[in-house]
Amino acid sequence: MSNKEDRGQGNDNSNKEKKNLNNYNHFKSITDWWQQYSPLALGEMYNEYIEYTARMTEIYKEYIKSSEKMTELYKELAVNTERMTELYKESVNSTERMTKYWLDKFRNPLPSKEQRRERQPSKSKDKK
Repeated sequence: MSNKEDRGQGNDNSNKEKKNLNNYNHFKSITDWWQQYSPLALGEMYNEYIEYTARMTEIYKEYIKSSEKMTELYKELAVNTERMTELYKESVNSTERMTKYWLDKFRNPLPSKEQRRERQPSKSKDKK
């Protein structure tokens, strides 16, 4: 490369630097940065963080209360389930007794001779 080309590039670089310094957006970004990270802005961010933390603490407390209530409901459910199981067992026993009774009745629909004799002596005593 020749010296003229080097000088031309040097002039271009210095022109770009001058344009960047004169560029309003460049200064605007610095002021934006300063507003965002100034001590006042940091104080505001800290206050927002404290508010956020306080709200999260409230949410966790509500969650704990809900969890405790759910635990109590599950305990009640367990007690009710045990009671239902007992009632079911009683129902099964009653159904078995009733089924046995009716099966015996269907097998022997008429009273046997012995059962008739047991009923008749009271009538025979009345006749005497």
